[in-house]
Amino acid sequence: MSDPIFRVATLADVEGIAECCAEAMMEDSLFGALWPRRKEYPDQFIGYFRRRARARILDHNVVTLISEIPVQENGTEVLKVVGLAQWQKFGKPSAETAWSVYKAAGSSLVGFQDWAYSWFQPKETASDPVAIASFMEDCTEMERNFWFRDGKELDRWHLQLLAVHSMARRRGIGGRLVELGVERAKRDGCDASLEASPMGLPVYQSKGFEVLDTFMMKVKGPDGEPIPSPMLQWKNPDIRR
Repeated sequence: MSDPIFRVATLADVEGIAECCAEAMMEDSLFGALWPRRKEYPDQFIGYFRRRARARILDHNVVTLISEIPVQENGTEVLKVVGLAQWQKFGKPSAETAWSVYKAAGSSLVGFQDWAYSWFQPKETASDPVAIASFMEDCTEMERNFWFRDGKELDRWHLQLLAVHSMARRRGIGGRLVELGVERAKRDGCDASLEASPMGLPVYQSKGFEVLDTFMMKVKGPDGEPIPSPMLQWKNPDIRR
């Protein structure tokens, strides 16, 4: 079996990213709460990840990393996206996240296209607006409680999303996508951070992340209880504290 390929994503990868993320997150408890009818309307779920992928690729503060493996489709070998990590830089700028005219223009164009298409697309029915609003409140509170000091964002690389397609799990893909973010933190002299699901803890802890605390979300899981979100940080050993 061929080794996975890892690289920075481009706009040409958006469709593959969307399909990978939707498949990977179909059974995730948080996305299940935010998108309770995703199995009835899978195209809407894929559409969300398509819009998200475009926006993140065109965001100069975000580096989208993907993993691909060769697969056979209609008798032809093609590369399939089977893993994704969206890493966002906060605090001091990095050379890799410098402002780009290309990305700024592309972001404006994509935003206009999405607005225009919204007038002709069917109404979105797969998500739960109330749960999404609660999730946004949770994100704001987590950011304020854990990633701010003296009113400023901590200097760090933050993992927004990690997704691995079920066909490619247990091959070290998720772990390597995490390592690539940690390598950027080492290079830039800062820490790395993320909010995890309890299920993902072993992967992150194996890469040197420590649990700071567990935040109980307002968003409820399938059991009706608040969804726990462990807060993790990789502390750069080169930083004097």
